[in-house]
Amino acid sequence: MIFLPSARYVAACEVLARNILALAALVPPIVSADMNNSLLDNSTLSTRIESEWAVFTKDTRTQKLQLMIEPELEMKAGEDSSITTIARLRTDAKNNLSPSDHSQAELREFYLDTSIKDSIVMLGKQQVVWGKSDGLKVLDIVNPQDFREFILDDFDQSRIPLWTVNAEIPINNVTLQLLLIPDQSYHEFATPGSSYPFTSPIIIPPTPAGANVLVKPTITPDKILQDADAGFRLSTFTHGWDLTFNYLYHYDDTPVIFRTINNTTAGLNISITPQYKRTHLIGGTFSNTFGDLTLRGEVGYLSDRYIPTNNPLDNDGVVNTGEFKYVIGFDWYGLSNTLLSTQLFQTYLNNHEAGMIQEKLNTKLTFLIKQEYMNETLHAEILFLHDLDYEDGMLRPKLSYEYNDKVNIYAGADIFYGSKDGLFGQFKETDRIVSGIIIGF
Repeated sequence: MIFLPSARYVAACEVLARNILALAALVPPIVSADMNNSLLDNSTLSTRIESEWAVFTKDTRTQKLQLMIEPELEMKAGEDSSITTIARLRTDAKNNLSPSDHSQAELREFYLDTSIKDSIVMLGKQQVVWGKSDGLKVLDIVNPQDFREFILDDFDQSRIPLWTVNAEIPINNVTLQLLLIPDQSYHEFATPGSSYPFTSPIIIPPTPAGANVLVKPTITPDKILQDADAGFRLSTFTHGWDLTFNYLYHYDDTPVIFRTINNTTAGLNISITPQYKRTHLIGGTFSNTFGDLTLRGEVGYLSDRYIPTNNPLDNDGVVNTGEFKYVIGFDWYGLSNTLLSTQLFQTYLNNHEAGMIQEKLNTKLTFLIKQEYMNETLHAEILFLHDLDYEDGMLRPKLSYEYNDKVNIYAGADIFYGSKDGLFGQFKETDRIVSGIIIGF
């Protein structure tokens, strides 16, 4: 059941918006004056401030009241080079989203961008984006992800930047991208007691009732170069088609849950040893436009996926299989100021055995409608994700208004439904209403 926000909630939003709008009108001139006096002529400083309020629809409790500040400094380092630094300061006054993470200060990105003849080289902590899909990922796995808000956060915010050597080299009509990533950082998952810990049996293998479970320390790669990820991408444009071929040799960012079972007179003893394992990713993307219709897609194959199994006779509790996955999407712009988009995601395991916690074939659909009003200052959208196999999904309506070129106000909702065994249905008790304001200068 979905509850509309109370009058007190609406009034508080209005007060918050008025106060920050007043602040936005005053701050940019002050900051600009300070920058002119204190920063070098070859430097550019910008800042993004976002305040977001999320309320559970079930009981109207505040889930988070978060303030995030992201300063970005770009400095010229010669005629063809620059250094970019992006920090993020984040604090949550309520701390119901992630109780153990009240405040956070981090260096998000820090890299040198330089040109060598026709090539571009980026050295440092950065994000590398592969793929063309919305909402779910196929090839966009170069960087690990922060799941503190499941997949609700923008990918630009939830990706975990890595220390990377990233070079783009033009070769005739093809661009070669080379990646070397000597950074052993992996997915960050929501902890028990937070809003979005994974509980679905398709992710976390269930344990028998009464069993004694011992979880050993995670085995993590620790050799900077020997355990580095490496890959490349070839991209080209031919006959109206944007095409890429992608390859990545990397550690899967989710640890494999190896398991051993000992049946003793004292009871059933289960030992769990999480360990990161390598895999090869081979894939590609394609897109083309036919009038008002854009066709896009991506395909990926992972050579080694270790899927947990409930089979008690399995020696290590996992089955090694290849995983083929793809997405195909259609974007239609045939109506004025309107985008209609749909995507088909499928995942196929080529070595499926009875007892594995994932299905041999899984299918998901997405639908997106976007419309613009008032000279493209008011934006309305609704995103619908549905899993055909588990019959669960997520609905995300959102309304945003560009007050001016520095201020954006938004409100929306995140609504889950379906079986608690599904990827989305496990969070059906965490439906929420979200509102916020973004200031950039």
